[in-house]
Amino acid sequence: MSSLRVPATSANLGPGFDSLGVALGLYNRFHFEAAEHTTIKGCPPDFADENNLFLVAARRAAEVLGRDLPPLALRFETEVPVARGLGSSATLVVGGILAARYLLGGEGHGLDEQEVLDLAADIEGHPDNTTPALLGGFTVSVLEGRRCVAARRPLGKDLDFSAIVPPFPLETSRARAALPAELSFRDAAWNAGRAALVAAAFMTADWRLLETGMRDRLHEPWRAPLIEGYVEMVEAARAAGALGVFLSGAGPTVMAISLGGDMEVAGRLERACSSMLPRPWRCLRLKVDDVGAVMDDAAFKG
Repeated sequence: MSSLRVPATSANLGPGFDSLGVALGLYNRFHFEAAEHTTIKGCPPDFADENNLFLVAARRAAEVLGRDLPPLALRFETEVPVARGLGSSATLVVGGILAARYLLGGEGHGLDEQEVLDLAADIEGHPDNTTPALLGGFTVSVLEGRRCVAARRPLGKDLDFSAIVPPFPLETSRARAALPAELSFRDAAWNAGRAALVAAAFMTADWRLLETGMRDRLHEPWRAPLIEGYVEMVEAARAAGALGVFLSGAGPTVMAISLGGDMEVAGRLERACSSMLPRPWRCLRLKVDDVGAVMDDAAFKG
């Protein structure tokens, strides 16, 4: 079997709705090979059929290549929690596209890096998760028509990301439905400035900018009421000394950033998680993944 490793991602980073993202050291691994019949192991039975997003993405890639996708024997090893705002669906999209490219593309006849970025964003509907899952590091990406325009910066070990994960999911469709149809000009300008500030912080490593930059008026105020304990956890993370705090993707995970190796902040966050009632939250302390998707020990980007 051939193998793929795709990292978890955290999107939006506060005000950078559908455009800012970062890859994290938490992984879904996919093992695959052509077979007589399609089988899927390692995922819940409700998703072990032809509608599995991995297979949907693989079929789309096959269509672009002008080839037929053969039946696949698939085995999943998943670490990324589902419906928690950590890019689980993006790992499936990226995995399916790269598997099809590997099986069907052939030397010199597959999808190039830009085509993979474009297709992944098109399937997912936005590039903020798929781009960092493919490229690693911190990314800024937008859709220009159906083309994904992206910038990337590796972050090394400068930062720790603490994913504060509640014991309940939040479906992306429900989180999207909560968003307002319109935004005031004042709030749009407020958000645009802070999104620029967050991008500047990651591009220049000036982490002092994050506390002000990672504030949002576009999506977080509308999603917060859907997440029991959200306000308390955000306040606890800020009180713990986090450089920046934001809702990861569509939520419900709260993400807190601290300087690499700052165990004091990590300890405070873990204590805050354990004190949440009626059920404790989990605190996953993660490093940035600067590599992105890996196929048989070879990184996606050339």
